[in-house]
Amino acid sequence: SIDAYGGLDRWKNIESIRFRKQTSLLLEDGSIERESDEIHILNQKDTLHGYITSIDSILYPDLQKEVDPTQSYIIKFADGVGKKINKDTIVDATNSFLSSHFVVNQPFKLLDPGVQLSYEGIDTLSTGEIVDVVKAYYGNPEDDLWWFYFDKDTHHIVANLIYHAPTYAYVVNEETMEQGGFLWNTKRTTYRTDSLRNIQFVRAKFIYEMLGIKQKTEKKTVQ
Repeated sequence: SIDAYGGLDRWKNIESIRFRKQTSLLLEDGSIERESDEIHILNQKDTLHGYITSIDSILYPDLQKEVDPTQSYIIKFADGVGKKINKDTIVDATNSFLSSHFVVNQPFKLLDPGVQLSYEGIDTLSTGEIVDVVKAYYGNPEDDLWWFYFDKDTHHIVANLIYHAPTYAYVVNEETMEQGGFLWNTKRTTYRTDSLRNIQFVRAKFIYEMLGIKQKTEKKTVQ
């Protein structure tokens, strides 16, 4: 799977990733709970640092236009700590930044120290896709449990099941694109399910637009 997504050596050589992420969180009745539109800049060579910035913050950096200031923010991450800053408040956002880094860098992050992987065999998804199943456990009882579903032929990650107590989320990767020598998941839908992946309702929709990947040997960003 790592080879299918661009190769380990190339991934280790990435200095920064820049992408746009649009998120819609939905309630059980289908209404929108929250939406966001962000630019993510992940500088991940040697020491991880970077920014997540709402589109409003880019368009209206002084927050004096006709925008909701609670929806205009920047997350700054450095030295292992993330802070979300808007007009009136500063709150911890470490997990938000680390989650961005974790999701966009799959399957490479499965090689991180401390990740306990177990092969769970072959399964067939509701779409008919035959997949290899790998379970990932991160060592602490409070950590989420992840199941990765790899297409048996292409080795692409077609879906995940995540147990975040007390609920399960089933994430389907619907579209991919190749850019900068890597394969990226660019559209995904998250469903609230039970442990058997029986869908209860759509929980979230995500759209990613890759804006640039810079590698150590390059003089400029690949557009």
